[in-house]
Formats: sequence, structure tokens, C-alpha cells
Amino acid sequence: MIKVHYKNTLLGIKIDSIDNGSNPITEDGEFIQAVTLKHPSGTYLKAHKHVPTKRVTQKLQECLVVVKGKVKLDLYDLNDNLVKRLILYKGQAYISINSGIGVHMIKDSEIIEIKNGPFIEDKVLI
Repeated sequence: MIKVHYKNTLLGIKIDSIDNGSNPITEDGEFIQAVTLKHPSGTYLKAHKHVPTKRVTQKLQECLVVVKGKVKLDLYDLNDNLVKRLILYKGQAYISINSGIGVHMIKDSEIIEIKNGPFIEDKVLI
């Protein structure tokens, strides 16, 4: 896991490997809550559910999971300045915390995008 910073701001988190066990990736206060799970055969994670609880979301965060291919991410600060570039390969993920993002398909790619909801058309192009 690599935390990507620009100045003193956490732009996002690149997940390039998964450690053994159940490990939180994002801080408790983030809008996307991500945990990695890596357990041996025969492990049982207890069944559970989440009771309805009112949650207020002030910003959108998203996670890109590369299922196939290779992509380059352009990461922008909150003032729309291009500040970093990252490469993601099959099996890697990026959680956008405080950044704008552009995605270049370097190879034919399949990506799963996950974000907090509900969906609202609020996209602004940089």
C-alpha cells in the first residue's frame, strides 16, 4: 500500500499488494471505507449485516480496481493542478481521497469503479 501525498494532502491510496489478515486501508473518517481480506483456505469470517444508519456525505471518493490491463492515472489537486501520475496494473487499485483523476488506458483494460452514493450527476471536467 502506498499513500500518495501532494504537499500535506493525502490524494489517495494505491493498493499494490494485500497483507495477511483483515486490514483497514482508509481512515475511519473517510467516506469510502476499504478493507483488504487475505486469509487461508478454511477461514470463516462471521456472517454479519449493517443496520440502517443515517450517514451524511459531503464529498465523493472513488476506488478504481484494475481487473485486466494497464492504466495511467493523472492525479489533480483540489485546485485542478496535475500533480502526480501513477501506473496501475492488473490486480492493483487506487482509492481517490482528495484528488481529481484522469485515466489513460495504456493496454486494453477492464476496471471496476466504486464510489459512495447515492448517485448525483456532479462531475466537472478539469
